[in-house]
Amino acid sequence: MLEPDDKTLELPLIEVIAPIAPKSFIRQKMIYNVQGVPVGRLTQVPAVYAHYSVNCLRQGESLSIEKRDEALQKAAELFINGNLCGLTVDDYIAKAVSVTGLPEYVVKNAAKNIGHATASAMNLAQLGIPQGVPTENTTQILENGCAQCVRRGDVLAVIAPGNGPGVHAIWPQAVALGYRVVLRPSDREPYTAQRLIQAMSESGLGDYVAMLPSDHSVVDELLDIADLSVIYGGDVLVDRFAHRSDVLVQGPGRSKIVIDADYPRNAALELVFESVIGLGGAACVCASSVLVEGDAAAFAHEFHAYVSRRLKNEQEQHRYLPELSAERYSWWLEQVTYYAGALVQPPDVFDTQSGVKRVMPLIMLAESLDSPLVQLEFTVAAVTFVPFRCDDNLDVIAPALVVTVASENPSLISRIANIPAIRNLYIGQVPTVWMQPHVPHDAFIAEFLMTTRGYRVAYPAPMNG
Repeated sequence: MLEPDDKTLELPLIEVIAPIAPKSFIRQKMIYNVQGVPVGRLTQVPAVYAHYSVNCLRQGESLSIEKRDEALQKAAELFINGNLCGLTVDDYIAKAVSVTGLPEYVVKNAAKNIGHATASAMNLAQLGIPQGVPTENTTQILENGCAQCVRRGDVLAVIAPGNGPGVHAIWPQAVALGYRVVLRPSDREPYTAQRLIQAMSESGLGDYVAMLPSDHSVVDELLDIADLSVIYGGDVLVDRFAHRSDVLVQGPGRSKIVIDADYPRNAALELVFESVIGLGGAACVCASSVLVEGDAAAFAHEFHAYVSRRLKNEQEQHRYLPELSAERYSWWLEQVTYYAGALVQPPDVFDTQSGVKRVMPLIMLAESLDSPLVQLEFTVAAVTFVPFRCDDNLDVIAPALVVTVASENPSLISRIANIPAIRNLYIGQVPTVWMQPHVPHDAFIAEFLMTTRGYRVAYPAPMNG
């Protein structure tokens, strides 16, 4: 935390966006790029302001479904093309790249996807509504009785992570469904949250959204004053909120690939490469383990050679490898030392013109499916190869956000398909990082936000006078 002085006051300030008169707050937090250079300041609101803002959202004007849909489409256009908070879209992308270190194409694609998902939020939200809920409420349907889908609350808190912008493609569906959304942006990458909230605010949704930057002490307050919350984090956070039905924790992905002995080797190498290193290796859908039928050690060494060949090309480095800050690079070196015994080869390190590092993925080898390495997940590209046989108990694959089965063996596919704790199942040449807005990520968010009840309307027949 910092107190403003003459020097820091020259840096751009990311302020609160809320449906009440703007306030000036003394408490601010510095934003650094991956080179460690301060590039901005982030307002830090106190808990009392968070309470007041949420109460104002609750009392805000309500818009019809049609008006919300129209506003979301306008917000999407602004997000993709507009000048918001003094930043063009190119300025925004440059800012997001500078603080996350992610490859530029990852941020550009994420911005495009967020815009599309926001414009389509109303239609996408409806995909999560049970099929038994009628799309029209005619007099006959209401008299006969029907299912009705209703919100579980009015205010959703979103505690956004900073590893990548992609998560902001999901929560606009809550606005489509009529929720008021209060978002705490990441201290590391607040630019996407700022841009999307501002776009919505300028498009007529000022009573539906708020961005409240804060320190971690205010997070618990937000979770308590909102009706429902979505929060991102690791196992500690998952365990902490496991008992709370009002909090949806987006935890570790532990995404995996299963490769059978007959799958074409070149295709398998490309599949693993895109799954492990795609999205900068930082997303929960990035593969962290690969089960290989047969000689996993040979495959791991072949994959290391394949990655090394591809990443000798500077264009490929720029496309796939994120830049690590000095702090993250120091942490990465600690992992290399700690897991040295499992590494196929020590990973290469590449210097950049800006002075920071890009690193090869950690490529490790485990002896059996019960090794803890199989469930290990990092915030950088890392993968563990492990052998399996078709008669092994494959329940160890779960839990997993995504599993890709590189096989045409119906028996193997069927066994894996019947593991309930696999959230997304892809068959064949589909990288684990593949995503489309019409396909559920960790279920449809409407399944968390909405509930279904019975509904019927019947009045007595008019009496003859």
